[in-house]
Order: sequence, then C-alpha cells, then structure tokens
Amino acid sequence: MEVHTQGLAMTFTQPYQIFLDGSCSFCRWTRKQIEPYDSNSRLRFLDFNDPSVAAQTTLTPSDLRSEMNVRTPEGAWLRGFDAWVAILRVLPKFAWLARIAGLPPLRWAGPSIYRFVARHRHAIPGAPETCTAEVCVAPNSRQHGS
Repeated sequence: MEVHTQGLAMTFTQPYQIFLDGSCSFCRWTRKQIEPYDSNSRLRFLDFNDPSVAAQTTLTPSDLRSEMNVRTPEGAWLRGFDAWVAILRVLPKFAWLARIAGLPPLRWAGPSIYRFVARHRHAIPGAPETCTAEVCVAPNSRQHGS
C-alpha cells in the first residue's frame, strides 16, 4: 500500500506476525526484550492460545509450542533460527546481526545453536525461572480450587 503525504510517497508493509505462547513466562519476557527495538512497528505479537489467533494458522498446537513461529508479510512461515533471523533483520539496531547470521558458517550452525539456546533458555541472565507446569499460568489468571 502506498500513501502520499505532502508530496512524499510512503510505503506501509504488513508486520511480521510472531506467534507465541501468552501463558509462557519466557515468551512474554522475550517479547518485552524485543519490543523496545521495534522502532518501525514491523512486529506483531500474537498469543496462539487465543482461538481467533490459532484459527489464522494451519500449524498444530504442538508445532506452535515446539519453537518460535513467524509469518512474514508475504505469508511465508519461518521457524526457529530462521524466524529469529527474520525478526533481527527488521530491528534497526540488530539488522547487522541478521546479515552475519545469514552467512556461512553461522547459517549452517544456526539451527543447532537455536536448539541449544532453547534448551537452556532459562539460564539466560534476567530470564524468568522455568515453569513448574507444562504450560505456565498467565499473569492475572486465577487457578480454580485454590
């Protein structure tokens, strides 16, 4: 879509849609870390636990929970390392890192590095502790019977 403002043409693109588990404390923490760097509003975070959001994808709940999932403005689905590279590419302060991550040997090692970091994500300084249940309890939610 192109919009003309005072003789200047400005192009607006659809955001990258990041499908995350809104009940996951690490997912919420990660979002909080990324959002301040999204100065061009290129990212949109969606909680796949919301039925209307889940209906926007053909991915299974297991697929959505297994690793980071991003839908690009063009409609392509990216997962894991590739999803993170796409996110970094649109964040002005981290675009340089995306360029490096897209080059060999990081390009080849990236998926393994992603899996290692994912397994040890709660050891990242400042990250929330591991949840005690399979799915974390979302903030401000009540547990029945307690």
